[in-house]
Amino acid sequence: MMKKSKKLMTALLAVSVLAACGQKEEEKVAEPVEQQETSIDISAEAEQFKSLLAGQMDSFVIDTELLATAIKKGKLEDAQKLYPLVTMYYERLQPLTPSFPELDEKINGNLVKGEETETTGFQRIAYGLFDEKKTAGYEEIAEELVADVKKLQANFATIDVTENNVLASAVTMFKEMANPRLTEPSVSGNEVYAVKAQTEAAEDLMEVFVPRVSTESADTATKEITALNEIVAYYEVGKEDYVNYNLFTAKQEQELITAVTNVQKALQQMNDSIK
Repeated sequence: MMKKSKKLMTALLAVSVLAACGQKEEEKVAEPVEQQETSIDISAEAEQFKSLLAGQMDSFVIDTELLATAIKKGKLEDAQKLYPLVTMYYERLQPLTPSFPELDEKINGNLVKGEETETTGFQRIAYGLFDEKKTAGYEEIAEELVADVKKLQANFATIDVTENNVLASAVTMFKEMANPRLTEPSVSGNEVYAVKAQTEAAEDLMEVFVPRVSTESADTATKEITALNEIVAYYEVGKEDYVNYNLFTAKQEQELITAVTNVQKALQQMNDSIK
């Protein structure tokens, strides 16, 4: 009987070990499924951010029409002065542009050296106004830009932003501002205007996301945005006018790049702490 009992106990022990191993294997298989089901929905915050920017769309259209009129009338200096101011509207919209890539390409597509005529929108106009220093030949491009901005205005309310993490998009926005935009200045030198506008977008994002992120990350972002605003304010030469970035010294460039990078990192911390 003792031998049989020992055999029975050994068998039972083996079954228990196998069952435990089987349970662990099941737990290992089930874990990825549980992770896949865990997601953070910030579509409401994206919609809220979009609504904050909706109020600028009428002015965006009006001022784009002013720029186009100056170009069509051959008023080069007026067009050069209007250009950086008008582009500020679009800089504020940068976190939303992943939600309308085709229209974004038409309004603000990259200018490739040697292929300037293949580009439309702001970058093509900047090439004419600041590189070629002329308005002739750019009348049709200006009219097309107005039409595209009006199309954006008309469709703005229905743009689907549910798949766009606008906070993460803002991180990318500031990363690209630090490099290459501030390391390779544009011919228009409108980078300080762009930084100011993007910082305003970041302030709107702060308003939207503070309830969803850690207090520490929000405090850090507020601190870094304030520091960047102070630097930008130093270069303000009139109401909404700023020093041309092409006039900056290497030291001034680095100071601005560092401040922009600090905001980028702070926004990344906010994004990482979304709950």
